[in-house]
Amino acid sequence: MNGCLAAGIDIGSTTVKVVVCDPQGEILFSRYGRHHALTVETVRTMLIEAGRQLGDCVVDLAVTGSAGMGVAESSGFPFLQEVVAS
Repeated sequence: MNGCLAAGIDIGSTTVKVVVCDPQGEILFSRYGRHHALTVETVRTMLIEAGRQLGDCVVDLAVTGSAGMGVAESSGFPFLQEVVAS
């Protein structure tokens, strides 16, 4: 897949949501699931699945959510506070 895609990861107190959109805003991939306190592992699994579905692509990504800051910092992803994102 060519072109820059937009992706968001919302890591809350109990769930993770991942969405990847094309430049026109069409959803190409989305997942929702409980993380059972395994936030990094759950995000990793979802991103691997997205990569398998979408193939090689450039992604502009941001993380939000109550548990997102720690994951963003440890992974080197940008964090966006969810109230600001609204």
